[in-house]
Amino acid sequence: MDWVIDLDIKGFFDNIDHHKMMLAIEKHVPERWVRLYIARWLASPVMTKSGNLVPNQGKGTPQGGVISPLLANLFLHYGLDQWLEKKDNTVKFTRYADDVIVNCKSQKHAEQTLRAIKSRMYQIGLELHPEKTKIVYCKDYRRQEKYSNVKFDFLGYSYQPRTTKSKKSKGLYLGFDCGISISSRKRIADKLEELRVERMTSDCIVGIAAILNPMIRGWVNYYGKFRRSMLHKVFKLLNNRIVKWARKRYKRYKTSIKRAYQWFERVKEQYPKLFYHWQLGYIW
Repeated sequence: MDWVIDLDIKGFFDNIDHHKMMLAIEKHVPERWVRLYIARWLASPVMTKSGNLVPNQGKGTPQGGVISPLLANLFLHYGLDQWLEKKDNTVKFTRYADDVIVNCKSQKHAEQTLRAIKSRMYQIGLELHPEKTKIVYCKDYRRQEKYSNVKFDFLGYSYQPRTTKSKKSKGLYLGFDCGISISSRKRIADKLEELRVERMTSDCIVGIAAILNPMIRGWVNYYGKFRRSMLHKVFKLLNNRIVKWARKRYKRYKTSIKRAYQWFERVKEQYPKLFYHWQLGYIW
């Protein structure tokens, strides 16, 4: 479908209405004692980082709570999913917790659907974020209309017009597909900064690989599903940090960055499967 509504619910977890939440709970939980515990859990105050208890105002479910994701999904199952299916069965939508995209057949259809969803959110005590919620045109070589928004992010991926190689003709064309988003790459870079790879105290590079490989494998398995080549920048940054680790660990490399990179090349050649991203060709 040519048009997408990228929905963002403002302060979703903080604004779930407890009364409406318990109506959904009662539909699925017959045991009174379970419902009592859920109600008490929802009504409990929240402790801030400073140690102050903030009283509950009859709404919200704490982020990080063990059943918050389950309750949030249950709330939107009735608040949005079933309502949208009854309201307009021509739209297609995908929802993961409070991240939602809605596919529509035309711009007019998208605008009408967005107005209806805004009204529905108001009915259930929620609000769409006015700046982050937007209508997007899925522009490609077939869809050539002009529209201001042609890109949206969903679950760590950016969907936008991209030059794509045809599998049949081997030529290039403008497609509309996904790759790791800029914000996701930044989060990985921030994680590497937080880990301070160059200051890790392991005695050898094998120990560094043991620490990092589970994370690297997770990043590749998730963000490498589509346009895996877009991960090169992330792993180039990681490789540079490995070289920095060697310069801090071994005295003979402290004064010569050239010798440090020569060390990196030797390790890579001798142990090509040491790091998970090396196995997949992310060398530089």
